Amino acid sequence: MHGHLNFISLIDLIQWTGNNKRSGTLALSNNGQNKKFYFQDGKVIFVDSDSDNERIVDFLIQASSLSRQEILDKKTVCDNLGLPFIGYLVTENIISKEIVEKIVLTIARSAVTDVMKWQAGEFEFTDVLPGFVLNGPIELDSTMLLMQSAVIFDDSRLGNTIDTDFIANELKKSIMKGTIDLPAIPDIIQQIQEKINDPNASIEQIADGITDQILVANLLRICNSPHYRNSATIHSVKEAVVLIGLKSLLSIVAVHALSSFSPQNSNEVRKVLKHSLVCAMIARQIARDMRNNFELAFMCGLLHDIGKTVMLDMLNDYMLSPELRVRVIEEHHAEIGYQLAKKWNFGEEIQECIRYHHSPDKAVINRSMVELICLANSMTHTSDQPGSQGEIFLSMAQCNRHCESNVKSVELQRASVNKHIEQVKNMYKDAWDF
Repeated sequence: MHGHLNFISLIDLIQWTGNNKRSGTLALSNNGQNKKFYFQDGKVIFVDSDSDNERIVDFLIQASSLSRQEILDKKTVCDNLGLPFIGYLVTENIISKEIVEKIVLTIARSAVTDVMKWQAGEFEFTDVLPGFVLNGPIELDSTMLLMQSAVIFDDSRLGNTIDTDFIANELKKSIMKGTIDLPAIPDIIQQIQEKINDPNASIEQIADGITDQILVANLLRICNSPHYRNSATIHSVKEAVVLIGLKSLLSIVAVHALSSFSPQNSNEVRKVLKHSLVCAMIARQIARDMRNNFELAFMCGLLHDIGKTVMLDMLNDYMLSPELRVRVIEEHHAEIGYQLAKKWNFGEEIQECIRYHHSPDKAVINRSMVELICLANSMTHTSDQPGSQGEIFLSMAQCNRHCESNVKSVELQRASVNKHIEQVKNMYKDAWDF
């Protein structure tokens, strides 16, 4: 069956396929754009698109440890053997079914929403399914897919009329009332905070309390990175605590606790944590050069974006398009992060850095530290060319202008911005390894 989308809409086609429990391939094309929906018994089992933000290979690269070539090679193997590609990845434990299902759903919603915007186009439905999609583990309900896509489409048409402030205020009220689940402060953080305030606490007591294997591994990796180690290799938790200090240890433990907070958005959380670690590294180096409190700088840099991590989970309850979701997080993550920092009883200086790292002129407790984190955050987004993980990058000139407009401290203005920017690329590699 084939025809023009002007006469039969994509919504009608998907409903017809779902209601009649059809199996086959629905191919769509318009002005060089091509998308394919694969149905089995009326369920969407796979989506293929050549649009920039809908290529499944790009999603799989971010969600797994495989390179582009390795993924393409595995797909070729599946094609030759007639095996379901997604089923193979899940069976071989290369990627979990939950993550794959989220990827396919994300691409499907984006593809449906995009086609809804087309002014014209052609379709063709055939009762043929290629072997690499047959009997795969993913089955998306076509009706639910249409409903979710319609919400995104309406959001995109409304554009800036969506009241993101209202959503953010709802989240803040829920936090204050205790009606929304924020991550509880881990016991290890409470223990470390108590030791920081106890002049008689020993390093051995603190080290003995750190038993989480993944935390220990990451702690040793960070301490043995070029940005911390002087000469000798760090082999034990005790040596790590002595090297980095209690406050830096506290921030690493806090981020470790947040890293598993939002499993539905694990890839996005990893990107936020990677950015935060690089920011912390830069802040620490600048503070050390200035003979400032480099432990506090590292901690504030590592925690400045905790609001983003929490909001990635909180906003799952709202039917927002990806664009609006990003906008809400960008506009309100600092205030939400501040609320979490208060809940976790972090010091006022840390709370202030989290709240005002985009607006240091509002800081009153330790403005120079907030300016330092603001500068480090800007430098973290700076590189000569984009990396492979989709970060936002500024030019060096933009970073210098940002420094001039936001940094009033004479010491910070004299800081060698260019020297630290040159190290950003290596820092990103180290941070991604952590």
